[in-house]
Amino acid sequence: MIRMMLPDGSERQVVAGIRLDDAARAIDPRLGAGAVCASVDGTLHDLRDRLEQDCRLTIHTDATPEGARVAGHTAAHIVAQAVKRLFPDAVLGRGPSSGAGFFHDFDIGRPLLDEDLRRIEAEIERIIAEDWPIERLEMSKGDARSLLIRRGEVLKLEVLEEIAAPRVTVYCHGEYVDVCRGPHLASTGRLPSVRLDRVDEASWRDDPNAESLHRIHGTIVARV
Repeated sequence: MIRMMLPDGSERQVVAGIRLDDAARAIDPRLGAGAVCASVDGTLHDLRDRLEQDCRLTIHTDATPEGARVAGHTAAHIVAQAVKRLFPDAVLGRGPSSGAGFFHDFDIGRPLLDEDLRRIEAEIERIIAEDWPIERLEMSKGDARSLLIRRGEVLKLEVLEEIAAPRVTVYCHGEYVDVCRGPHLASTGRLPSVRLDRVDEASWRDDPNAESLHRIHGTIVARV
């Protein structure tokens, strides 16, 4: 057995190797139902990760800043999946959470219109309804490089080359694949709904001398 030290100062004992989502349910079934990610000794983890030793554990829901950021990051990935379905030649930029929402940058090759945003929103809803498991893979940096080259992701390739580690993580849901540190939600269906707010012009990595991209801003909204 291992010990989990919880934020309220209490301790729980669980079997070594327990998944974090199961650990959350062991603490409180309602907490487990709303869990998004967890901090283990101060480091954010996917709920699929396992506990192997005594630790300080905090479970995050989408009501916590950490959980909201993870949900926003997952929303950005789902927007990217929708954009790639509708614009297969689009090149991915970055897609972080940003305050109350998130954004994702793309090189699409033409201006995006309001009607394009509505089409992307409709595709996002389909992806959420399809409830794809969000899977994390670990691979060598060389394999990740080959993956990005095959997929034509030249901007992501630039970021990959700056990573010093010999191995990297890749997240997949459906046909979508991206080199990413995570963490993420367990599946696309865990996201309630997404509203796309606007499109701005942005430069790659906010470098004014870099190429111009389209930045799609969005917000996670609860279904009525």
